[in-house]
Amino acid sequence: MLRIPVMILGLLAMASTMAEPVEVFILSGQSNMVGSPKVAELPESERAPITQARFWNGTDFEILTPGITKTSHTLERFGPELAFARNYPGATPEHPVYLIKYALGGRPLHHGWNHGKWLGGPPAPNRGTFYPGEGPDDPNVGTLYQNLLKQVRPALARLEAEGIVYRVRGVLWMQGEADAKHEVSATEYAQGLRQWHQRLLEDIGAAPCPLVYGQALPYAPRAKRFTHPVELRQSQANLDRDSGHPDAYEWARMVPTEGMPLLDDTVHYNAAGQLALGKAFADAMTAMLK
Repeated sequence: MLRIPVMILGLLAMASTMAEPVEVFILSGQSNMVGSPKVAELPESERAPITQARFWNGTDFEILTPGITKTSHTLERFGPELAFARNYPGATPEHPVYLIKYALGGRPLHHGWNHGKWLGGPPAPNRGTFYPGEGPDDPNVGTLYQNLLKQVRPALARLEAEGIVYRVRGVLWMQGEADAKHEVSATEYAQGLRQWHQRLLEDIGAAPCPLVYGQALPYAPRAKRFTHPVELRQSQANLDRDSGHPDAYEWARMVPTEGMPLLDDTVHYNAAGQLALGKAFADAMTAMLK
């Protein structure tokens, strides 16, 4: 399938919207954001090009097309971006949404980790985490967070270079299992995710906007490596703006994930589960933006 250059897409978008800002959404997290199920497992109706969405492929924004656009580790797999784009009511072929995604399986948020190894202590340089640091010059910013910025900033710069007026409208996050492997990272999750969201918006120069995230765990039977799912899930729930908890964050909305179908590993969503997750993201984001 022919990939239409972003310049042409931008001109079409501007002509049809009279410079109304296009909506940009940032997607990040770990394996259930990356996506494990195969496009071949989708219903035929879900395999058609999503003409109301453009996906950043590292070079251009292309029409989001299952099996053609690489949104996971391979072309054959997909994450929640497909159902989110199809179900987000603000997106039309004439006024598409723009999606930028960076996710990596099994990776932590808390600064005490270094990829899969718990080191603890205060923040330190060069740890493999999504820890955003206290500011842009903080030497302890996690390497995964740095990689996220390396994905997002060029995408936004491309829009600017093509004269496309945009607005970052929201952030989607699906992560938590990696932080459920230690009591400290599980119990401090709410504070960490709030900091991550705030720092991300500051680092890309975006105005405050909603953070919609899926609640991780528990899956039955629960894998033994997830030692603190109760604490992790409670901390995630506390962050929701309507929780009534001191950790509640006005921009946060948690999506409950019970009942969303899983693969046999009981950790990752199957095709139906990813479609359910993406739709839940779209519904929650729509409600937050009203």
